[in-house]
Amino acid sequence: MNTLYLADDDDLLRKKIMKAKTDQGPAEPNAVKPDYIENLFTLMRLVSNADTVAKFESDFNNSSTGNCIIRYGDMKKQLAEDMISFIRPIREKAADIQSNQELLSKIIRNGAEKARASASETIQLVRKAVGMVY
Repeated sequence: MNTLYLADDDDLLRKKIMKAKTDQGPAEPNAVKPDYIENLFTLMRLVSNADTVAKFESDFNNSSTGNCIIRYGDMKKQLAEDMISFIRPIREKAADIQSNQELLSKIIRNGAEKARASASETIQLVRKAVGMVY
């Protein structure tokens, strides 16, 4: 449950992100983020727009014991939706490719040709290196 896969459906992505570890919030303003909180911010920086990241960064930095502004539940919900928006086109493209047998066959043939050519060059180098040139 701690890995997000491109093949995960939307509900599973939401579930995984919502289960991410959080805490009660920082004890003082501008506190250092624990690794598990920094991980959420890192993911958010990758898939969310700058304004969204800035809002949650500000909420975290302005929170303290008794005045916790950051709402991790809201942050994780936003992260989940942004992650879904980011992953969905990749997942759909992969599904399209996987369902196109003609394209897959072409890719496999091209890969086999490249591998055969590369292997032939390697065999020639090995034969030359061991003195078995024929």
